[in-house]
Amino acid sequence: MGKKPTIKDITKISGFSKLSVSKVLRNEHFVKQSTKDKILSAIRELGYQPDEIVRSLVLKKTINFIGLIVPDITNPFFF
Repeated sequence: MGKKPTIKDITKISGFSKLSVSKVLRNEHFVKQSTKDKILSAIRELGYQPDEIVRSLVLKKTINFIGLIVPDITNPFFF
């Protein structure tokens, strides 16, 4: 299994800075459409998926996570 693509990989393929790639990923409006198209093309080419755990750490919010506390993980049935 190969390494997951990163923002750094997107910058290499697209030729744009980390800041520009980050702005496109955050869907900011201050990016030229031609720049956005090239970066999105590189994202699709690499199959980039943002890491939700890292994103939640950066935003200091947990999004789409549910915590579950169980008394014993060896028992598959919990009452």
